[in-house]
Amino acid sequence: MRKILIIDEEFNQHKIEKEILERELKDIKIIELDYSMEEIIKHREGVVGILVQIDFQVDKKFMEQFQTLRAISVYGGGYNNIDVNAATALGIKVSRSPNYCNHEVAEYVIAMILNFSKKLTYLNKRAKQGFWGAKAISSIPVDEWSVEEMDILPQRVHGSTLFIIGYGKIGKLVGQKGTALGMRVLYYDPNIPATSNNEERVTLEEGLKRADFIAITASLNDSSISLLNSKNIPYVKKTAYIINAARGKIIDENALIDALKDGKLRGAALDVFLSEPLDVNNPLINMDRVFVTPHSIYISDKSMRDLKNLATNNLISMLTDRKPEGCVNC
Repeated sequence: MRKILIIDEEFNQHKIEKEILERELKDIKIIELDYSMEEIIKHREGVVGILVQIDFQVDKKFMEQFQTLRAISVYGGGYNNIDVNAATALGIKVSRSPNYCNHEVAEYVIAMILNFSKKLTYLNKRAKQGFWGAKAISSIPVDEWSVEEMDILPQRVHGSTLFIIGYGKIGKLVGQKGTALGMRVLYYDPNIPATSNNEERVTLEEGLKRADFIAITASLNDSSISLLNSKNIPYVKKTAYIINAARGKIIDENALIDALKDGKLRGAALDVFLSEPLDVNNPLINMDRVFVTPHSIYISDKSMRDLKNLATNNLISMLTDRKPEGCVNC
């Protein structure tokens, strides 16, 4: 009997996957496993397909132990965990799961823009402390209020500048939502030509200099690792915010921490980090200027079901000699 392995330590249930697999494939055995290599290898005989999380590393040595393996489907848009060249050489098809959480990620970016600009957390705290009206903002006389000098001063989003790094499908969604809020939209993406729409294509340096909000939605590759670093972060305005909704390695974390500590950057919202889970001793956790979420912005009531359906159907397509929606090498 052919085997399908589900290698996963994040989801606590695979009901959707099993229902689809059992309906579409005959004479299969589905085995759910965590990341224990010893347990995984025990089941290597007869494995034709693997559903795998994005944080489980699948290298050449791993794949060589599965003589009947034909296809690997990744739960996620990225596939940096798979040695695709080795898979191709071994005749193993690989797919990813694109577009299932585009709106979730784009909505997170907009939520962080509004969170930072409207000072909602701060004002909620002030209201509970008994402060009201203009004095809830600050005891500084109203006519002397200054965005440059006051971290806690709410700002108008309409008319501000949003710079998007990475202008693929998610980046474009962020741009559309930003435009709907009345923001000026700039973008940097060497692979995307200038458009005839309202957004403006700029260099990385120009975008960093002009932005009030910087959204990172780029894919991780050799050219995007440490794309933001100690050489270009100083271009960013002291009143600007960085929002990373992509991959932790795109930002030089130490350079970001230094900029925040030195007041050269107003704040940051981060869902992804250089090392995950985030170490409790990482300075980013306890910084008032930083809003941290646990690599979870892709999750919603709809996206999780979409992900499970897409990843499973991709695997089935590869095993039945059809091209999957998220084809990487097939």
